[in-house]
This record gives sequence, structure tokens and C-alpha cells, in this order.
Amino acid sequence: MQEIIKKYLGKLEGMVDPKWQNQTRETVHKVFNFEEVDELPYLNFNEKDATLLADKDWPSYPYNDAFDDPAKMLLSQLTLVLKHIQLRDYHALNIRCNYGTVILPSVFGAKYSLTENSMPWSAHYESREEIKELIARGIPDLETGLGKKCFETAEFYKKTLAAYPKLKKAISIYHPDLQSTFDVAHLLWGHDLMYAMYDCPELVHESLSLITKTYAAFMRRWQKVTGDGNDYTTHWGYYMKGGIFLRDDSAVMISPAQYDEFVKPYDQELLNEFGGCIHFCGKGDTFIKSMTESKNLSGINTSQPDLNNMDVMRKYCSANKVVLVGLLEKFVPKDAKTGYIVIKQDNYVSTR
Repeated sequence: MQEIIKKYLGKLEGMVDPKWQNQTRETVHKVFNFEEVDELPYLNFNEKDATLLADKDWPSYPYNDAFDDPAKMLLSQLTLVLKHIQLRDYHALNIRCNYGTVILPSVFGAKYSLTENSMPWSAHYESREEIKELIARGIPDLETGLGKKCFETAEFYKKTLAAYPKLKKAISIYHPDLQSTFDVAHLLWGHDLMYAMYDCPELVHESLSLITKTYAAFMRRWQKVTGDGNDYTTHWGYYMKGGIFLRDDSAVMISPAQYDEFVKPYDQELLNEFGGCIHFCGKGDTFIKSMTESKNLSGINTSQPDLNNMDVMRKYCSANKVVLVGLLEKFVPKDAKTGYIVIKQDNYVSTR
């Protein structure tokens, strides 16, 4: 594998354009400061462009193989870097330790499994007694489950990239998929979480408090490994303001009042320390006013804008100086000069 890595990283090293990457970052920084820009930063996911520029020689590995081999995972992660270097869009040159949504649940001792060729799936605890035992144990060892694997893979990435000066400077290793406090609780509790918010809210809050403390501890450890701070970092393909990118997918299933009680305070605790952005799939316009009023929130990413009232979304994001990150071009106002990072995608299919 060392010869394979040397071949392909050497190829990438010669393709990086530091001047363009600096210009890209500067433009995105202006957008997060709500300064007008000549061109809204965009990520090009047009299928014909990506196919045209695909490197048919670039190695491809099944996910399960990459899961157990950091070298294969690195090359798999660099596939998008290769494409977007050629596309010369505003896509961040970044990679992650790609172990899925089960990372924090596994740190808490939850079992997970791999399917034939997709991301791992977490098994939840079977009873509230087990949740009480989890709480009684306190903050777990961060190297339990996939925690150790994440830190070791990040160290491998850093060591490997260090031999390539341009790549070392241009490519960031963004934090793994830790979800959000409420999403992790959902993975640990399973469907019983929805009943527990009515039956035993105090127990739910105890679990949420522990998850938040563990999440913050993991992020602090992560930042020591990668050298990231809380100013401007990257996540997915985005340059972003802040150090954390939360996922509130499970929050779309609860009421606005429940969001304010069980989700927002714990997101806010993490945003207070790290600052950053929030993602959700599905319909989130019911809580978007409250969400955008969060302190230290710089951006919102919704992957299904057609399920939301985008007039409402734009109104509250604009009022609170929150950038709509990764919004499909068709939902961006034609006269917009700032406040958006755009997705250009010619094969988008409505989820309605």
C-alpha cells in the first residue's frame, strides 16, 4: 500500500493550487461575515462534470475494506478532493475518519454492525435500566468502541500527508460524525426515547447531559490530535465558521416545545464552547426560528429544502446572520450577494 499511496498522493501534490484555495477560503469567510461577494461560493455536484473529471485510474475500495484499513480509507476519502481540485469550485479539500453515526454510541458501549457494503448500524440498549447503568458509569473512556480507531486513523492521515507539503497545508481532517446530543440519545435509547420524554423526562435529561459532556470531551481530544480550533474549520465539503457541525436529524420528529426542552439546551452547550453549524434532514422549519436564535451558530444545512417552507427558513437565517450552507441553487434568491453557500446539482430529485 505504501507504493500505491506514494503514487496517488504524489499526483495530488502536483495538482493543488494554493492561490485558489486561499481565494476560496477568503470568499467563504466574507459570506460568514455577511459581506457581499462577487460570486457566491458553490460546490459543483453536477453529474456530467464529475463524471468527465473522474480519474478512472484512481483506486476504489469497498467500504468494509476501507473500514479496517486506514490507507484504503485515506485514498477513498481523497477521491472527492481529486474531483474538486479539477472542478475548481469552492469545495473544501478535506477528509474524515469515515466510521459513520455509530462512533459515540460505540464509545458508550453500544454494539454496531457492518452490512455488506454500507455504513455501520448501531444497536440500541434494550431497557431503561441499562440507560440508568450507562448514566451511573459517567463519562466513558474515549478510546472505547470506535473512539480509538478515529484518533489512530487521524494520526495516520497526518503522518502520511506530512510528506507532501502542499497537501499537508491544503487538506484538513474534519471531525468525525458525532451526530448531536439528541441524535446520539436516539441511537442509544432507540424508539423508547420518544415515550421516555413523557414518562421519565428527568432520566432523559440525565442521559442528554452525560452525552453532551462526553461529546465535548471527545471534541477537545480530537482538536489536540488535528490541531483544529474553533475559528474557521471545515466539514463535509464546506469551509465553515466554528469548530463543530451538529446533526439534528431526530429533532424533526418532535414538537417545537420538545425541541426547546430536549435539543436546544444541549446543542447550545456545545455551541458555547466550539461554535459552528447545524444540519438536519427532513422538515425543520417548525423549530428554525428557535434554532437560528442560538448563540455562536454560524450556519444551517438542510439537505431537503423542498420539505421546508424556505421563505421562513430564509427569513430567520437572514435575521440572525446565519448562513444557509449547501443550499441547492434553485432555492437561492437570484439577487443574493451573501449568506449562502450554494450546491449546483443537475440530478436533484425532489423528496416530496
